[in-house]
Parts: sequence; structure tokens; C-alpha cells
Amino acid sequence: MGLEQLVAALRNPPEVLARLRDIPDLFLVGGYLRDTYWGRPTRDIDLAAPAPLEALLGLIEAKLGVRPFTLNHRFASYRVVVDDYLIDISPLHAGGLMADLGRRDYSINTFAVLVSRLGADLGEEEILVHPDGLLDMDERRLRMVARDNLVEDPLRILRGYRLAATRGLKPDDETRRAWRELAPLIGDCVAERVHEELVRWFGAAEGVPETLAWCGEDGVLWQLFPQLADARSCSQNAFHHLDVWQHTLECLRQLELLRVQLPTELESWRAELDSAWAEQVSGAASAGALTRLALLLHDIGKPATSEEQPDGHISFHQHQELGAEMVAQLLMRLKFATAEIDFVLLMVREHLRLGFYSDHLPLSPRLVYRYICNLGEATPLAVLHALADCAATRGESSAGLWVKHVAAAAEILGHYYARDRIAAPPVLLDGHAIMQLLGIEPGELVGQLKAALLEATAAGEVETTEQAQAFVRSAYKTQLAAESE
Repeated sequence: MGLEQLVAALRNPPEVLARLRDIPDLFLVGGYLRDTYWGRPTRDIDLAAPAPLEALLGLIEAKLGVRPFTLNHRFASYRVVVDDYLIDISPLHAGGLMADLGRRDYSINTFAVLVSRLGADLGEEEILVHPDGLLDMDERRLRMVARDNLVEDPLRILRGYRLAATRGLKPDDETRRAWRELAPLIGDCVAERVHEELVRWFGAAEGVPETLAWCGEDGVLWQLFPQLADARSCSQNAFHHLDVWQHTLECLRQLELLRVQLPTELESWRAELDSAWAEQVSGAASAGALTRLALLLHDIGKPATSEEQPDGHISFHQHQELGAEMVAQLLMRLKFATAEIDFVLLMVREHLRLGFYSDHLPLSPRLVYRYICNLGEATPLAVLHALADCAATRGESSAGLWVKHVAAAAEILGHYYARDRIAAPPVLLDGHAIMQLLGIEPGELVGQLKAALLEATAAGEVETTEQAQAFVRSAYKTQLAAESE
């Protein structure tokens, strides 16, 4: 790890960079050099060249066979994706390379080298870097280059938290002070860029809870999710030992602990749970990243639904439903993809289900089926989400909750991964067969009858086609009788 390793890597560059070596005045800058210095594999490449870039873009297309597309109109930046590399191209500052490095966000991102010099003859002195860059790299310190650079592009503030989490960095006091002072500028950022930073940050291997705590302390988080600010100092009932915001942070910490050390009852599914965490929900976001986001927002509806009962108990009736409505608006504003929003809303809306079911151990086949039916492919991570929530709930009335939650989780995951009759009951009658049997037209009732039949099949109450037909006829008569009353 260090400068010698970086030089060695640049003397034998990847093919995608080697193809660009005969383009003059093209610089390799920023993150690729930073991560290579630390010995971290990366496929993100940042390039910079004097403006205008039109001729350069044509050369890059000719060399790589792919046309760069516009990434950001304001900063005239472009992107090309080739051989699994994400290559961003930006114009240099009119004052030249050193002026450009002086305009960058953090000292660790101020590395630069001419692409034309990549190869066996590259000298260590040809790698340029901010005066504080090497020291900050070695001491894992996140130091802003200049406050005005954050003002110019406030998204760099959000990127700071992401870098701190993904690279194990600690911001210096001056940088944290600037983040706090400039927090209101986050609202000026393009929503699509905020979305990209969030899913990359929340997809970090570790460090997310700590950096989220900083983000709250600095006031930046409340600019992103204004309604979440009300969670601070929102008192809870006797099941909890923390207010809503501190409970949320503890949930995130407990989720990280669960990923490292599962309860013994769940350990046999570690590989499957890790795979579920890494699954891509969209082209940008993993299921793990969205599970963290859902956990951050899962109690956002509590302040608005808080109500003290005559006996002093505080209730949050239907906070999960209101929370889902609030989260939907927030994520649509930040341009999250539909699949991403659906995943997060499912987690928020259903985060209490495991706890409700854990009061009915051992779980009946109906309850297991209902859980898996409602959560679908999100079942494994919904279980982890609920367990993290439970582990962060340690009030005087919470005794015994953890043991019951784990037992319920084990039952559900056992059936889910076995894909047995309870988790995936056979379809004895599909919608068309139900309509033909009853002589009815397509409609909501057909779906209701099919759902009821599947649940009865999962419960073992219906096992044959004949029994299925009898069940549907009976359910249909009951429905008609109820409508006639």
C-alpha cells in the first residue's frame, strides 16, 4: 500500500486506459489513483482534459468504441461505460491542472497523472497531488481542499460522508464545521446525483451507522429527509430505552452486528442471507443498501402518530402506514427508481409483522405463509430488518422479545429456503379455472378467491383439486351472502 504500489500499477495500466495513451493532454485524476494507492480494486475512472471536450469525446469514442453521454450539464461532464469500467470525463479548470486540483473536493482526491505517460517509463515524480494529499492518505483523514469548493458543488458534502464510510476515513474538524455551515445548500443539488450518492453510501461494506450519526449532527440529514428531524427527542413507550432517532441509529448498528454474527438459530442460512444482501434491486442499488435506507426511515411516521394514553402509555397507531406514505414522497422527490421505492416501502410498511407473529409461537402454517406471501423475495432481509429493530429495543417491557423474534425468524426462513408447501403452495386452481368453475367474469373477486385458496393450501386444509373446487364454491357463497346483507 502506498506510492510505490500506485506507481507499479500505473506502469501496467488496464487495457481500457492503455487504449487512451496516445490522446494528448488527457489526465487520469481522483478516485482511481486514490483507491489504487490503498490497494483497493476499482473500476471507476475519472479523466480530465482542457475544454472544450467535443473533439476529445470523439477520440474516446473511436478508441473505446462507445459514445460518451452527458452526465451533468452544469459541469459539462460526460460518462462512458466499457468493459465494466465507469469512466467519467470532465473539463479541466481554465487555469490548468494545478488550478483544477485546487478546485477538487477533498485532498485524497487530488492525484493526477498524464494518461500518455502510463506505462513502464512512468516516474514517481510524474504523479501530482495536493500538498496534504499523501499525509491524509496515510493517516486516513478526510480534509476538504477549500470551503468554496463545497459551495460550488454542495453534493461534495454528501460525497464526504460516503467516502468516510466506504474508505474508513475520519473528517477533520474544519471539514465537519464546513459541512454543518453549508448543510442548507444540499437542497440545491440535482436529485439524480443525490440518489446516486445515497445508494453508493448505503451500499458501503461498513461505516454507515457512524457516518449517518455525523450526518444528523451536522444537520445535513434533515435537509435530505426533513420529516426525519422530528424523530429527535420523540419519546417512546416502555418497550424502548431510546428516543426515536437514537433508536433508529441503534437499529442500524444492530443490523451491522447481525451481518457479522447471526443468532445460532439462523447461522445455517448465512450464505443465503449474504446473497440476498448483495442482490441488485435496480441497476444502481443493492437490496442491502435499500434495507439500510428502510431502517433509517422505518419509524419516520412515529412523531406524527404519537399519542399518550390515559395510563401514560405512548402509542404510535398505524405509524408504519403513515411512514410509508411519507417515505414514498421523499424517495420520489429524490428520483429513486420504482423498484427501489417499492422495496423500501414494503420494508417500512411490514416492519412490525415479525413482532406481531412472534406472539403466536410456534407459528401456524397460515402465519408463515402470510409472512412470505406479503414480503416475497424481500423475506430474508425483512427478517434481518425486524431483528435489528428488536435488538435496538431494550426498554423495561421488552424482556423476552428477542428470543421470540429469533424463533419466529428461524421458522419463517426455514420454510422460505425449503420452498416447501407452506412457503410455495401448489396452484390447484388458477384464476381462469376459478372463473370457469363459478361462471363469473374477471375482477377483484377472482384474485381474492385465488389468494384465499393458496393460503388454505399452504395451511394443509386443501390438498386436491376436488377439495380446491369445494373450497372456492364455499368461499364464493359466503361472499355472496355477505354482499346481500
